[in-house]
Amino acid sequence: MNMIRLFKDNITGWFEQWKFFRPVFFTGVLNNDYGYGDSEFNDELIRKNNKHFLNELHRNVYLKSKKKLTRLIVIEKGQGRQHCHMVIDVPEHLSINEFVFLITKSWLRTRGGISIDVTPVYNMNGLREYLSKELSPNSELLGVDIQNSFQTI
Repeated sequence: MNMIRLFKDNITGWFEQWKFFRPVFFTGVLNNDYGYGDSEFNDELIRKNNKHFLNELHRNVYLKSKKKLTRLIVIEKGQGRQHCHMVIDVPEHLSINEFVFLITKSWLRTRGGISIDVTPVYNMNGLREYLSKELSPNSELLGVDIQNSFQTI
């Protein structure tokens, strides 16, 4: 078994530990300054943008509750514009359409967010494969935004 295959199997196994009940898959497109920057400082700007988005989304979803949304965030640094992929659980008290509206509103209020694509998740295994497509043993912390990802136990 080659090294890359072994690495991909470990990543897929790690992704399998994340449990979602009613997830949506969100792709957040970043503006030119954030999307095409290539410094460590730019990586930090993207993580701060994600944090701003999640704080805004939380305010819209829960108002004053201490609950947190289960979410897994991957910053894709492939060929071209950097962007964010997120798997986010839809809260029980919202429909998928209501939640998509709040995601859109929250992302567009951030400094770096310019457009989005949101779809319900029907095939979690395929999504795990997709999220790990550009990861390699040399990538910076797997591209996972661990500061902003959250898993309920």
